[in-house]
Amino acid sequence: MKQRRVLDGGYTLIEMMMVLFILVTMMGIVVVNVKPVQESRQIQQFIQLLTSDLHYAQQYALTERAQVQFKFNNASEQYTIQSGPLRKIKSVNYLEGVHFQEVSTGLVIEYNGNGTIKKGGTIILRTKRESYKFVFLLGKGRFYVEKL
Repeated sequence: MKQRRVLDGGYTLIEMMMVLFILVTMMGIVVVNVKPVQESRQIQQFIQLLTSDLHYAQQYALTERAQVQFKFNNASEQYTIQSGPLRKIKSVNYLEGVHFQEVSTGLVIEYNGNGTIKKGGTIILRTKRESYKFVFLLGKGRFYVEKL
C-alpha cells in the first residue's frame, strides 16, 4: 500500500494543492469582475461632476447677470465654462474613452443672464460600454440625464 504524506496540520499535500487551486481561481474571478465596476463608478462620478458644473454655470449666469457658455471640446477632450469671450471660469478634462455627440443642439450650452438656456436640445455622452443622454429644456434652464 502507498502511504499518504501528511503535513503538520493533518492535511495531505493533494488536499492543500486543491485548496490553493480553488483560492487562486476565486481570486482571478474577483479581479476580472472588479474592473468593469471600477470603470462604471468613474463614469458615474464624471457625470455627477458634469451635472454639478452645469448647475454652477447656470448659477453663475444668474448671480453675475452675465451670459455663460458651457463648451464641450472633443478634440482637446475637455469642457470649459466661460463668461464672455475672454473669461474662462473652469476647465475639466474628460475621462479616457469619453466622447460627446451632438444630437439636436451644438456642443455649446449658453445660459442667459437670468439663468435660462438660449437653445434647448440633446447631447449624448458616449463611453466604451455605455451611453447617456443629456436633455436641456427651454424655459428655466433645467436638464435631465438618462442612460441609453
